[in-house]
Amino acid sequence: MTDAQLVSRAQAGDLPAFEELVQKYQREIYGLACRMVSDMEEAKDLAQQAFLQAFVHIRSFRQDAQFRTWLFRIAINQCYNFLKSRKKFGDPLDCDELNLAGDEPSPEADLLAQEQRRRLYEALERLPAKQRAVITLKVEQGLSYEEISQVLGGTAGAARVNYCQALKTLKKHIQTEDDHEVAMRSSKTVASRVPRR
Repeated sequence: MTDAQLVSRAQAGDLPAFEELVQKYQREIYGLACRMVSDMEEAKDLAQQAFLQAFVHIRSFRQDAQFRTWLFRIAINQCYNFLKSRKKFGDPLDCDELNLAGDEPSPEADLLAQEQRRRLYEALERLPAKQRAVITLKVEQGLSYEEISQVLGGTAGAARVNYCQALKTLKKHIQTEDDHEVAMRSSKTVASRVPRR
């Protein structure tokens, strides 16, 4: 059954139809919330709140947009409200729980991939909320700039600009961390060569 059919049934009061929509999108909404708030427990609550809001307002949903886009907009707004109320980003996300099953890498490759993910997610946490949302919607959810503009408001061009700016900022954060690590290794090397008295 298509989203449009499920939505029409849910709007007519068919609870199992809405539950099917929840089953279909709960992983995406939870993943989006995790990236936005960097707290897995809060992300669960925010995902539940997003679905509750969708359930309450399903009858007012006009099917001139995709249900998925409308649901993302609700989830993003829940996350924005959470971030405004807390005014902090929380602890880094444990990304391993969100990692989809795939080919089993070697232990060395797995460690390297984990370290790269950790650095990426730490850099993501340092982005402004709107840029983090654009990156998450574009890269993880595969939305077009037009769809992102429907979720976040504004134009497709503005979404593209935000995405490009977010990528530049991410690169800068990761480069800064690389420079810091090189400096720390260099200082340790120099310190090890200094004779102790």
